[in-house]
Amino acid sequence: MKKITLYIAQSLDGYIASKDGSVSFLDKYFSEEFETDKFIKKMDTVIQGHTTYKQFKSKYPDKNNYVFSMNADTLSEEGVTFVKGSVKKFVESLNENTHKNIWVVGGSNLITQFLNEGQVNEMRIFVIPILLKDGIPLFQNLEVSPKLTLQNTKSYSNGTTELRYTVSK
Repeated sequence: MKKITLYIAQSLDGYIASKDGSVSFLDKYFSEEFETDKFIKKMDTVIQGHTTYKQFKSKYPDKNNYVFSMNADTLSEEGVTFVKGSVKKFVESLNENTHKNIWVVGGSNLITQFLNEGQVNEMRIFVIPILLKDGIPLFQNLEVSPKLTLQNTKSYSNGTTELRYTVSK
């Protein structure tokens, strides 16, 4: 069975980036305590939006790397498969044997599509103790209100809090 996890950080006021797309506010707060490397090792598939991919150029070795883009037909890069269309149809097309643990990286538009199409099983949201006042919100134009069940919270020494939810479909 495929498990799709949103694993992301946001400011206390709900932004994943500043207006210009910068995530530099995270630099001060990133911590080995978050065990991000441990999380990534468990994933076999990574899905990003095109803007997020262009900004970070993150390809994960030994992972299935997908980037959603409206221009997927015209893009090509070694180690990445560019895709477009319905995220639900895309997820359904993935082989369960090689796509069991899927990480949706971002951005906001892609996250919203995954939620609107009922394709998120778990959300791990790191709330960073900073107020950006403006920027790119974690969730935009949600058409659904999925039932979330809090699994646990974890506080870190730098003031960050991790919220871990399961999402009912």
